[in-house]
Amino acid sequence: MSLVYVLVGLICGFVDSTLGMGFGVTSSTVLMTFGITPAVASASVHAAEAVVDLFSAVIHHKLGNVDKEIWLRMAVPGVLSAVLGASVLSRMSLSSAKPIVRVILILMGGIVLYRHTVKYRIRKVKLNDKEAMALGFVAGFIDVLGGGGWGPIGTPSLILSGSDPKKAVGTIEFTEPFVSLAAVITFGFTIGFDEFMWNLTIPMILGGLILTPVSGYLVCKIPRKWLGILIGVWLIALNLYGLLC
Repeated sequence: MSLVYVLVGLICGFVDSTLGMGFGVTSSTVLMTFGITPAVASASVHAAEAVVDLFSAVIHHKLGNVDKEIWLRMAVPGVLSAVLGASVLSRMSLSSAKPIVRVILILMGGIVLYRHTVKYRIRKVKLNDKEAMALGFVAGFIDVLGGGGWGPIGTPSLILSGSDPKKAVGTIEFTEPFVSLAAVITFGFTIGFDEFMWNLTIPMILGGLILTPVSGYLVCKIPRKWLGILIGVWLIALNLYGLLC
């Protein structure tokens, strides 16, 4: 079973670092399929994600993929909402809200895909301070409740606002460790660190670290248009699967 979790971490880490999303949502889905409760699944996934994303953040920063103007404005409210979300999830499961979130993300994926195929043009408009802070708060809250959401919400939102897909991925990957760590610490105090599934978290960390350097390099090399298309397709596929299964 440990080998399975290494493979899960390998795939999720590669996709997440390349497209700026997928680690939390995909791995949480796998864990809950095995009968693990939402709070424990989210806590364990965020523990693994905090380590993997920290490594990914360093790589993306060195490669120049981080938007230094907005990352802090997203990270601070993201941390605050992650703490709030972890506190809520420790007491209840908001599974009824998940279909609504997934439909919204499918629509966002469709818009990203449309703008990078039918109506492709380079936009250079950026989020203002209030918009960046609002995005960080919403993405951080949903990320913890759903076991993943910082990337699926943050990455397409930045792209739709006019960010270069490379910068969108790098900025999300750079800020995500802060959100994941805040969630882990909060879960530790609310459900207890002994409740974490460390037997699966550690293999997922090992798997997630293997291909992360390759992902950062690919983001720099994939043309802007095709990176946007890949992100749109993955966002639609990921949330359609979650909606139908």
